[in-house]
Amino acid sequence: MSKRRVQRVEVQNIIANLSDGVNSCSGTVSNISRFGMLMDDIPQSFKSQKNKLSIIVIAKGKNFKMQAEPKWVSSDKSGKKMGLAILAPPLDWSLYAMIYEPADEDIFAAATH
Repeated sequence: MSKRRVQRVEVQNIIANLSDGVNSCSGTVSNISRFGMLMDDIPQSFKSQKNKLSIIVIAKGKNFKMQAEPKWVSSDKSGKKMGLAILAPPLDWSLYAMIYEPADEDIFAAATH
């Protein structure tokens, strides 16, 4: 069973810049939701022990500036992947992410019996 409040959706052509205040890097974003994302292609050299990171997601000509908390990190030969929870998602990000959400996942829909 998934712990996620909203299912993530696959995306393409989204770049993100990640920083812990000392080190920074760029990578690609593979999936998103209003509350989190998967960031790929993070250089092996990016090492952060911080529990709060700054991230700028560049999508459709817009920069979304947010704070994120790393939830997990995995590494292989090509680089690192990182699951991120977005802290206090800004409204513009939420509206952007909602464009990709499946229509049947309307959390505001009234229940009918």
